[in-house]
Amino acid sequence: MTRTLFDHLSAELLALDTALDDLDDSSQLETIAAYLETLTTDRDHKLDGYATLISELDARATARMTEAQRLTALARTDENKAQRLKERLKLFFEVHGLERVNTARYRLSIAKNGGKTPIFLSVEPEQLPPAYQRTRIEADLEAIRTTLGTGEKLVFAQLIERGTSLRIK
Repeated sequence: MTRTLFDHLSAELLALDTALDDLDDSSQLETIAAYLETLTTDRDHKLDGYATLISELDARATARMTEAQRLTALARTDENKAQRLKERLKLFFEVHGLERVNTARYRLSIAKNGGKTPIFLSVEPEQLPPAYQRTRIEADLEAIRTTLGTGEKLVFAQLIERGTSLRIK
């Protein structure tokens, strides 16, 4: 059995965790529902173990996200270095009038960029004629919430009850 951050994970819950890894989302929900149906005996002990599994998975997710952020930062640093090196190599080619060089492992060349022709705007988008602007309309949820909070009725919106969430402390 793998040693976990939490000592109270039963073999049953470790098996549930392993089973969830191998299932799609709908099958996971069915498996979890089936597990919760077995809670008639030793309910509190099983709920404690279930909450421990949740805590284990949350802790693992946090550790993985932290590591992913660290690796992403390192990747970004490498990308920036590579980009600076490319820019310097491109400048070298341009200064020396080179278009193509074949080395033992690479074919280096200067080429025109593809895609749509770039556009330079000399004014801010707000200063463009309306035919060349895009307008985006969004609901002002704060204004709607404020109006409904005063007791005024709106035919297109209503305040609804907040949902619930499970807290594990």
